[in-house]
Amino acid sequence: MTAKPPPSRTRMPRAEREAQMLEAAERVFGSRGFQATTMEEIADQVGVTKPLIYDYFGSKEGLLAATIERARHQLLAAVITAWESNPDVTPRLRVREVITAFFEFIDDHDRGFALLRTEGALIGEAAASVERIRQQTAKALAEGITMLPGFAELPSRRLVPLVEVIIGGIERLAVYRSESPGMTAQEAAELVVTTTWDGLASLEKA
Repeated sequence: MTAKPPPSRTRMPRAEREAQMLEAAERVFGSRGFQATTMEEIADQVGVTKPLIYDYFGSKEGLLAATIERARHQLLAAVITAWESNPDVTPRLRVREVITAFFEFIDDHDRGFALLRTEGALIGEAAASVERIRQQTAKALAEGITMLPGFAELPSRRLVPLVEVIIGGIERLAVYRSESPGMTAQEAAELVVTTTWDGLASLEKA
């Protein structure tokens, strides 16, 4: 009787394997911090060898930068989805839904956000990626506001500083929520909008 050949092993597509590595990196970096994390730990989480991770990302710093970049693209997608989901609601509510999406994203990636809070320890491309998250979020929110009725002609010299204040408030409130749980994403967004909307509305058709 002829023995059956062993089942062939299907090689995982590179993009899928890379996503696994980045998900594991977010968990480990977020729980242990960048300095304490080893590439061996991440390789064990994924079930691959350490050299394979180096082959994909070059270094631990490269892996961290790629992890943050992945979060950047995911956050942008969440913000755009929130902005486009209810175009007929009032401007205030539309802005609040975008801010709610921001807080919900942080809740879903709490370990990754914990890593960003220690950005003083980040170096090189990882630090640059953190700043790109801020710039991208601010740019998306500013562009969205100029699409609202009454804000199309608002000069950037007035809008951009206010958006920076909003983003800064979101970040600080996110830190507060991580240290003092209990405030929902919706409640946090309402607090930010209540605090900033009067200032934003005062610029309408100014």
